[in-house]
Amino acid sequence: MPSSLHSGSGWERIRRLSEGNWNRWMGPFLLSVSVWLAFSSAGALAEDEKVWAALKEGGKVILLRHTHVVIQEGIGRLAPGNCAAEINLSPRGVEQAKRLGEAFHAHGIAIGEVLASPFCRCLDTGRLAFGRATAVPYLLPPGLVSDPQAASNEERVMQEIRNHRSPSNLVMITHDLNIAHIVFEPAEMGDFYVLQPEGDDFTVIGKIHRFAQ
Repeated sequence: MPSSLHSGSGWERIRRLSEGNWNRWMGPFLLSVSVWLAFSSAGALAEDEKVWAALKEGGKVILLRHTHVVIQEGIGRLAPGNCAAEINLSPRGVEQAKRLGEAFHAHGIAIGEVLASPFCRCLDTGRLAFGRATAVPYLLPPGLVSDPQAASNEERVMQEIRNHRSPSNLVMITHDLNIAHIVFEPAEMGDFYVLQPEGDDFTVIGKIHRFAQ
């Protein structure tokens, strides 16, 4: 092997060539990533505004997953009247719920009934965001009840969605599986979907994700 490759100058030359090739490749790549992120962010904002505009019209159903909790053992334990025995909103979840309520207020969205799973994290999300929440058993997670009861609960939710007729918007605060069974998409804590009742069916207008962040 030529001695120059063992010399400092030889290795330095190789390093400079490598850096030059790396920089020539990375520059356009980073630029394209920046452009993609900008368009993606603009698209997300436009999608959000479409959802807020639909809510402003009224008559919609909001399927909201409770805001942030720390996942741990016992999260499925329901203790009516004793929130200390359940898994509750984290400080982050409390702030998420407050910000969510502020956003609804800032957009001038009319809120009617606020229904929630009897879990304290769902009721607290409603109280912090909208000032109220009524516990209803049919918004309980399916894993907590028998399969026939879970199917009956899901049908009741579908019925409530289809039958909603009001100038205001109905809020239903529940859990990830409940929402996924209705809209066939996952929901992170703090996500909500907006649905438009249409006779015997409904359409999904869109989702707002930013309160899960």
